[in-house]
Amino acid sequence: MTSSNARRWMVAGVAVSAVAGVAVFGSAQAFWPRASAAKPPQALGATSTPPGITLQALGRGQGWDLGKETASIIYRDQVAYADHRGRTLYTHQDDPPGQSACVGDCAEKFLPVAPVPGAEPLGDWTIIKREDGTLQWAFGNRPLYTYAEDADPGSLFGNSAARFGAKRRDGFGNVVGGGRRGSGVRVTVEEKPAPAGWEAALIHPVQGVVVTPPGLSIAEVLDAAAFALVDYRGHTAYVSAASPGDEAEAVASGQWLPVLAPAIAVPKGEFAVVARDDGRSQWTYKGHRLYTHAGDLKAGDAYGVGNGWDVAAIYRHFVPAGVTRQRTPSQGLVWATADGRTLYKRDGHIYQSGGGRSLHRGAPQRPAVGRDIGVNALCEGECSAQWTPFVAPRDAQPQGYWDVYTRPDGSKQWAYQGYALYTYAGDKQPGDMLGHDTYDLYFAMDPATRVDVGTPMDGIATLIWAVAFP
Repeated sequence: MTSSNARRWMVAGVAVSAVAGVAVFGSAQAFWPRASAAKPPQALGATSTPPGITLQALGRGQGWDLGKETASIIYRDQVAYADHRGRTLYTHQDDPPGQSACVGDCAEKFLPVAPVPGAEPLGDWTIIKREDGTLQWAFGNRPLYTYAEDADPGSLFGNSAARFGAKRRDGFGNVVGGGRRGSGVRVTVEEKPAPAGWEAALIHPVQGVVVTPPGLSIAEVLDAAAFALVDYRGHTAYVSAASPGDEAEAVASGQWLPVLAPAIAVPKGEFAVVARDDGRSQWTYKGHRLYTHAGDLKAGDAYGVGNGWDVAAIYRHFVPAGVTRQRTPSQGLVWATADGRTLYKRDGHIYQSGGGRSLHRGAPQRPAVGRDIGVNALCEGECSAQWTPFVAPRDAQPQGYWDVYTRPDGSKQWAYQGYALYTYAGDKQPGDMLGHDTYDLYFAMDPATRVDVGTPMDGIATLIWAVAFP
């Protein structure tokens, strides 16, 4: 975009400009302070991934489609372990425990996943030595591989996740997808079958990690950055690190509700039953009594974390040093820096189909869109003085839902679920979120023109600054 024929004027206090045939609008929204909570000790749950291993939603969960339906619903039916480039990891049924039988031609199609320099075994993650002396990751004693035909993050057995979006080129340069963004029209293609004996290494749905008793299950609680136990309503289960007396006092306050067990319940695996003073029975996990929090109103809430209380975690996702969660009255829990500065992402929507950002998690995470935009937020001049990239150490490695992007000057920037993260100069104190829901509109005077704002869109393209949810 150039400024040779740019015009700028004010309409109702909102800056509006038209540049090189593309119009740009901006808006602002007020802020709400947060209610802070002390960070609790981490009592339960192993880290879900070692350095260099990431998590990727498969298929539609990547969010390539910007149409009206997927602007409000993103299907995250499966989340796979992936390598540092986001390529899905696979296991083979013929591999002996802790050994790889995939060599020769097999290893050219299914590529062994090597640990990044300095990586060490972690929980169920082990490092095995192949017959040629090279190292390879294994999970649960099963060697891990990527597939040579996977072009993009979220792909499965050579079926690119980009096929669910508008027509574009995948990571190999092949044209996939079809129809116009927002039209609902998609091209149906024949799926490539899974090679015999191979399956994706999934973290979601969780299978076989912990066998739960009736009334309890495992769910991904993103607000807690963990897979945790939940009750029959899907409400998060918690444990206390407090002394028995302090725990009893907290429960007496009415904020903590025991996860009750049936009168005929019997122990199951690491779950046991204890008798309460009121005559009822309560579930325990690994010796910890389980509770729900009265402040959690729906599945996925995790407002009880803090002051000695923590989620009953099975796995904990990696969170970089210097990143915290802070609570806001209107947007729930959001990522923040160690000193309380809210972290934001630069997101993209078709104006006619986007929305929901006034609601907590009203707009879905779409990692593919975040990667499209990358570090090119189309933020220059005065804008760049207001928005500061959230830098990562030079030796930082992608891990879990966190990626590391390289900026034009060579510095590193943290990204979460595909979106590069920033802080806003207008936020003056912890909990401020003055940059939330500010946006720029880009549209061509020719309605047939597809506007490329990092991610190409037909219709009115919108780039939005929005708080970054866990």
